[in-house]
Amino acid sequence: MTPVRELARLHLGSRPASRGGDGSLASLRAIPWVFAWSQIRLNLPGWYGLGSALAGQPVEELRVAYQEWPLLSALIDNAEMSLAKTDRFMAAEYLRLGSQPSLAALILAEYDRTREQILAVTDQARLLEKRRVLSWAVELRNPYIDALCHLQLRALRALRSGDPTDANRRRLEQLLLLTVNGIAAGLQNTG
Repeated sequence: MTPVRELARLHLGSRPASRGGDGSLASLRAIPWVFAWSQIRLNLPGWYGLGSALAGQPVEELRVAYQEWPLLSALIDNAEMSLAKTDRFMAAEYLRLGSQPSLAALILAEYDRTREQILAVTDQARLLEKRRVLSWAVELRNPYIDALCHLQLRALRALRSGDPTDANRRRLEQLLLLTVNGIAAGLQNTG
């Protein structure tokens, strides 16, 4: 679903993307894994599971706790920012790459639940409503990031579709690298 395999081949960091090189989930390093989720505009590690946890509590009690407990406030504010940088439509396009519709549906349902719960706890109608400058910055960058995501999706589909020639593979990997850099810069987030 994410470009973590392709990112590993780009040699972006000082260490390999996984331990042992077998590519299994257990061998992945945290930084490339989180970075890959941010690349697909989902930011899953920043919010996944929080909506389910919050849904089990009375919203009025959560609002009081949000106002009085700095740790909970920081957790919810950080999750809100991750959600605000998430683009549900674009994330769904990337999730289709995984050919696991039930897993994609589970992830998107948790996104919807978490967004709903964060809005209820923070007593807002939309994400970042009370942080206008950050909200405007995210909204301003989104159209540019969207264009880069479409290019990245095209490159990923082509790289995964078969056996492109060596010259074509190099061009596709160069396009992927350029979009990775552009998306990370636009989101101001490397994971």
